[in-house]
Amino acid sequence: FVSSDKPAAEALAAGAVKAGGQDLVDEIANGTLPLTSFDRTVASKGVLGKLGKIARVLGPRGLMPNPKLGTVADNDDGITGVIADQLAGAVPYRTDKDGIIHAGIGKASFDEEQLLENVRAFMNGLQDVKPETFGKGKKKGGGGGGKKAGAGTKFYLSAHLTSTQGRGYKIDLRTVDPTSAFFMGELPE
Repeated sequence: FVSSDKPAAEALAAGAVKAGGQDLVDEIANGTLPLTSFDRTVASKGVLGKLGKIARVLGPRGLMPNPKLGTVADNDDGITGVIADQLAGAVPYRTDKDGIIHAGIGKASFDEEQLLENVRAFMNGLQDVKPETFGKGKKKGGGGGGKKAGAGTKFYLSAHLTSTQGRGYKIDLRTVDPTSAFFMGELPE
């Protein structure tokens, strides 16, 4: 979602399936553009106000542009960068209060190579945003601010892979930890 035709043309050239402003909002609102024709939406900040009309349609499907998910550009000129990031394999994720990370890394229609590439991009992305400190915050009476994240700090305690309603499988951490020599490779016998 952009505010004018020039950034819309640039977005299409960058790999967007559909681009536009108010006309695109109207197509979604009146149902002429099916929501199944795209997996994510991106927008510039100037257009977010116009999306209120279709927020109830996009929101429940997880398609509403959100700055926390990296799907909102500061201006129309930055929309191509956001599209490039999304096409490069940015995986949206959520965390719960216990520090567990939940992320969808693929669909049933994906082949093995696509799934592996998504896992690789996701784990590298997590490694890039790791915290400087971790652990408990300040306790009553002051003191304690978490432990410093040193070179030998373990950020990944376990990893599991599951389908939406299926059985979970434990994954050997050495194969999914970007700091491991066996990252995304074969383990020795």
